[in-house]
Amino acid sequence: MVIFIPSTDPEELKKFLGKLMDSAPKGYTPWLFPVQKNSKAPGVGKGVSWKESEGFLNQRQAIRRLEHNQGNVGISGRRDDRLILVDIDDSSIEDELKPTLKIRSRSRTGTHAIYWAHPEDEKLPCNIPTDKGEVRSSDQYVVAPGSYVPCRKTELEGKVEEGEITEKQKEMVMNDPKRGYYTLDNDKEITTIKFEELPKVFRKKIKKDEKKRKEIEELKKKRKTFEPKKSNNEHSALFDLDIKDVIPVYDFNKRNPHPLHNSDTGKNFSVSDKGVAHCWRHLVSLNAIQYLVVESGYMSCEEAGTGHNNSQGRRDAGPSYIIGDDGAIFHAWRQAKINGQIPKEDPVPVRGMHYIARKHDLYNPKEGEKLPWGVYNKVLKIIEEEY
Repeated sequence: MVIFIPSTDPEELKKFLGKLMDSAPKGYTPWLFPVQKNSKAPGVGKGVSWKESEGFLNQRQAIRRLEHNQGNVGISGRRDDRLILVDIDDSSIEDELKPTLKIRSRSRTGTHAIYWAHPEDEKLPCNIPTDKGEVRSSDQYVVAPGSYVPCRKTELEGKVEEGEITEKQKEMVMNDPKRGYYTLDNDKEITTIKFEELPKVFRKKIKKDEKKRKEIEELKKKRKTFEPKKSNNEHSALFDLDIKDVIPVYDFNKRNPHPLHNSDTGKNFSVSDKGVAHCWRHLVSLNAIQYLVVESGYMSCEEAGTGHNNSQGRRDAGPSYIIGDDGAIFHAWRQAKINGQIPKEDPVPVRGMHYIARKHDLYNPKEGEKLPWGVYNKVLKIIEEEY
């Protein structure tokens, strides 16, 4: 019995680089770097970032890496170049893509559209994470054509269960000889794109973030933090929690699987020794309260997290939607009690009580206001009976 052992495909990478350089702006150098064998995770040396010069591969080195099956190769859109990478996870927005060269992913169900930012566009490059896909163009990357990452039946069955693909699509992928490979999806030339030409889901995300930023600026004029005022010289232990108090045990400062959502690489989450968690899929940081809000299901990771900033000052993933949202404080508090991370007798944060009062049409309190005695008791009763 002959066992087929997959290997990387350098010819596919050569075709891609040829297409890339044929249309590249003057002076462009592709930022290629090592990716681990059979993986999508960076494969540079210990203590070295793929964003640093030590992690860079020139075109000859990248091709040679695949020729010798030493591992995979990644390509990045850097904050100081014009390469725009659009990672599409949901086929429903494929029709909105401006025609250009595309890469077919290893699962054969997703694509990476490749563009050059239009010279007159001032909004690109930027990073925009959404549930349907991501714009990865400011120090983010995709795996380059010719690379190989196993795509197993169990993984596809999981996609069927999650509703990401149909049973028919699963069978098509299983029978695809290119399953596991990153390949060119078409033979089109790489075209330029403006921000306004991106699929609607990305433009809506940016507008939503801009609106939230304005709201936050207004809130900052009233208070410096989103912690509630003390009530009777006491406050909830929720605000004393550290990120290390609310997550499973992790090797700090190392990439791990995200505890709250799936990942193909299993390396999209890390916790710094400074008490902050990082989601590398959605490009956000999370403190203890933000993490609990995501765990509660009240907000998604990208909504609750604080967007990473690059050195140019662009906000990649947008502001945290927790700021100014009393419901977020209540659900974080409730989740911490469910998890046993704060005492059973821990008092409800003032803002949490405000949330319940408004939600149940009992009272519309002003910021920092103590609830009337009758409303206060009704709120406590609702929390006890319904939450």
